[in-house]
Amino acid sequence: MSKLFSSQILFEINEENLPIRAEQIRTRLRTYPLMIVARVLVVLGVLALMWEKVSHPVLLTWVGAMLTWYTVEALTLWRYWDNTHTLEECQAWRKRLLILVTLVGGTWGAGGILLFVPGDLAYQAILTCVVLGVAAGAITTNPVFPPALYIFVSFLILPVMVANAWVGDYPHLILAGLLMVYLLYVLNAGRELAETFELSLSRTLENEQLVQQLTIEKQRAERAQMQAELANVSKSKFLAAASHDLRQPMHALTMFVEALKPHVQGTQGGELMRQVETSVDVLGEMFDALLDISRLDAGVVEPRYQDVSLQHVLDRMAAEFTWTAQAKNINLYIAPYQGVLKTDPMLLERILRNLITNAIRYTERGEITVVSTAMDGSVNIDICDTGIGIAEHHLSRIFEEYYQVGNTQRDRKNGLGLGLAIVLRLSNLLGCKVAVRSNDGAGSCFSLVVPLQAVDVMIPAQVKA
Repeated sequence: MSKLFSSQILFEINEENLPIRAEQIRTRLRTYPLMIVARVLVVLGVLALMWEKVSHPVLLTWVGAMLTWYTVEALTLWRYWDNTHTLEECQAWRKRLLILVTLVGGTWGAGGILLFVPGDLAYQAILTCVVLGVAAGAITTNPVFPPALYIFVSFLILPVMVANAWVGDYPHLILAGLLMVYLLYVLNAGRELAETFELSLSRTLENEQLVQQLTIEKQRAERAQMQAELANVSKSKFLAAASHDLRQPMHALTMFVEALKPHVQGTQGGELMRQVETSVDVLGEMFDALLDISRLDAGVVEPRYQDVSLQHVLDRMAAEFTWTAQAKNINLYIAPYQGVLKTDPMLLERILRNLITNAIRYTERGEITVVSTAMDGSVNIDICDTGIGIAEHHLSRIFEEYYQVGNTQRDRKNGLGLGLAIVLRLSNLLGCKVAVRSNDGAGSCFSLVVPLQAVDVMIPAQVKA
């Protein structure tokens, strides 16, 4: 506490505490105009009260000195108002304030002697009340600049206290003692207010610095995110533009494998050939998925809307997947639906193909059903299976890229984890809504809501668990 008290009195200003000291000085200057006006009014009031009791030359000299110092304060404030930014400017203001408060406080203190009316207790009480009132006002304004508090209040009260003690009788000695107690109380109260103000100011500046630092970090993160997004878009655009050239080697590799098969002899060679063929097929599927999702991210895929018979689409799905389902002893049932949609048939087929492929992949027994139901302005297509199901904590992530349930070993025969990510992007493109219901070990049901009419704007796909 003593260290803080000495720091308040000295009010040293250096590079380390400059932000706090500069704000203390600025706060002091903001209160200066009102303080000067209030004290000038008090001086004029004292002039009126003491006019009949104090020698006019003495009273007018004191009033003239007070008004002179307040005028000097006002001119100094006007001249150097905005000079509170650098270390040198703040140190200069510290010196000015100390000089001004010493002159004003000393003149107020002289008034405690010059205006003290001997033998007239009433006017002595009036003078004491004025001094105490000015001292109380100083507590509210000067703690922002503690040296002003200690100098001004001491200069203000001590002369009146000495004048009462000088009279020497019992009432005046008691009054002098009370003034000493009041002086100590005021100085202690001012010290506590100064500590509170400086601590509050320090916390405020720390918070401002923290906010500024967080703002800078946020801007850096946003720039990094923007750069990453631009890099991702550039990558997607490159892959989308080069997809034709990139697919040609894969197609050639598939043809070479087919051409090589008749030339492979023996049981061991045939087994190796089948493994090569399987690996090429898996590689081709993954490669196609990567290129497809890159084209979707690059925004180069545009729906080509036309009148589409949903039954025709369902028939194509049945012809494509019935044999695959039977090979796993799974019953695939696709319910008929007579209706026409305004959509892109190729993109719709791709969505259904991915959903049915996933259903077959994760179903070992039972059945898969595809049922279409008319709704208000749309058709709901449910693809349900009796497969392994999806645990609830996985449902919110299954549409993310490369996220797979039940494939922790990353077996590429089970796909790359892009099928549902493609479904989400294509649904977004067509203005569809995708929902999923599932329980771990009890199968899954994916619902696709397809509008009957083409959408004019892109509607974000909604995924509901």
